[in-house]
Amino acid sequence: MNLYEKTIAFVDKSFLAKKPHFERTVFWIEKFIPKATEAHKIAAYAHDIERAIKGEKDRDYLNPNILKSHQEAGAEIMEKFLKENGADNQIIATVKHLISQHEFGGDSEQNALMDADSLSYFETNAQHFVEQRAVKEGYAKIKEKLDWMFNRISSPERKNLAKANYKKWLKALEIYKK
Repeated sequence: MNLYEKTIAFVDKSFLAKKPHFERTVFWIEKFIPKATEAHKIAAYAHDIERAIKGEKDRDYLNPNILKSHQEAGAEIMEKFLKENGADNQIIATVKHLISQHEFGGDSEQNALMDADSLSYFETNAQHFVEQRAVKEGYAKIKEKLDWMFNRISSPERKNLAKANYKKWLKALEIYKK
């Protein structure tokens, strides 16, 4: 089993399920970085590992301090995992670099992961936020999440790829508007 396959097994076991969000994030990272390496795919699949390890209960998922902590802790978790599985220092450094800024972006590769995360969110996670979390958290909170996930996309071309799903989920959210 290669490192990427070990990462998939680790992440899926940590979340107690396979998450289509991670598969679609890998799909998009490969589109945005045509010469994506194993390290890019590992980072894309494991970018949210901190949520499995520390849990998501009652977290303010738009609080910048929590997001910063989330991405930094995820990078540390993956560094430890990769070291334990014999990864070379370059793979470890790349994965850590990418995950450590996947919420806010930074350089072109960190932006690619952030954008891949957003596009995948609209394909796989937005429905849960709109149809289940909006009932408890309300229209304004979920609209803020949708807007944030869309507005953080770093390029007009990538925003265009997400636009139809973004608009679809905004429209679906309207039933919760008071």
